[in-house]
This record gives sequence, structure tokens and C-alpha cells, in this order.
Amino acid sequence: MSQFTYETENTNSKLETYEWDNVWIEQTENKSKKRVLYIGDSISCGTRNIATKVSGEEYLFDGFGSSKALDNPFLYDSIRLFVSQLTGVETVLFNNGLHGWHLDDNTEYREFYENAIKFMLEEFDGKKIFLVLTTSVADAEREERVKARNAVALSLAEKYNLPVIDLYTASVDAVEFRLDDGVHFSGAGYHKLAEKILEEISK
Repeated sequence: MSQFTYETENTNSKLETYEWDNVWIEQTENKSKKRVLYIGDSISCGTRNIATKVSGEEYLFDGFGSSKALDNPFLYDSIRLFVSQLTGVETVLFNNGLHGWHLDDNTEYREFYENAIKFMLEEFDGKKIFLVLTTSVADAEREERVKARNAVALSLAEKYNLPVIDLYTASVDAVEFRLDDGVHFSGAGYHKLAEKILEEISK
């Protein structure tokens, strides 16, 4: 997934060196299949098409992937604009843990992650919403931060009674498929992540 950037340096800047959105509507005219919206980052972008295929197209995965941090004032407007083009979404997956490294993991990240949950509960009222844990990374310092952010997600999932998809453990189990950048995965790795997603949403 080299076309997506990942900020390797810690910075106080609210914007990354390169900011991007990546959107995808799967089989736009197909109204007969279960439709899933996966909101996330480059990991979600790498997983969504594979998840559609692994499901045998029982599920169609639409996607909004972005480098935008949780405190980016344009994040929700961007999501709303994309969602306005969608029909038939039954399930929403949400992850945002590999961007916004300027946010303190235990206070600021928690505040803005909770704001994101409130946004989704309002925007996707009546839909099944899953929180997706952030995947493992090779860098030791960032790995500890990922663990801290996942702890925040688990705490808020319990507070708002939302189900969780543990892609962290799935990514650790797929570490042999991690690319040299220490963040992204090969197709086989994304296949493992897709299997975990489908296992959880089909329960």
C-alpha cells in the first residue's frame, strides 16, 4: 500500500506532511447484498476489497480511508459528504489509530475518539457499529502507543456498549505478512484481517 503515507516522525502539527482521503463504493448498483461501510485508514483501504471477495460477495465493503486525525475539523464533513452518496449501508466499522500522533494517547485521543463515537451514533442511527482495534506496527515506541489507543477504544466500547473487532491480535498473528515499512501488509496479511472482520460481523 505504498500509495498511502504514514507519518513516521513525532510532531506537534495537527496536519501530516501529506494529507489524503481514499473513497470506494463497491458495485454501486447492487442493491441485493449486505453493505458495510469501513471508515479507517490505509489498513482499511487494504482490507476492504479483499473482505468483499473473501465473503463471496455476501458483503459489499464501501470505504472511507483517510490520514485525517480525530481532531481534524474537516474529518466529519468529509465523511458526511461521502456517506451522502451511499445507500443500503447496514453495518459501519470505525478505526482511527495510526494517525494524529500529536494527540496525547490517554487524554486528547480519548476525548476526540469519544467525539467520533458520538458522531457515528448520530450519523448512523439504527446501523450496527463496530469499533476496530488498531493494527500492530514494527516500531517499538509506536507499538506502545497503539496499545494505549486500543485500551482507550476498548474502554469507550464498553461505555457505549459497542462491539469490537480485534484487528490488533489478528495483525500480530499475521506479522510474517507485514511489509518492510513496518505498518502495512501483503495481500495475504490483509486476507487474514478480512477473515477476522467477517467472523465478527457475521455473528
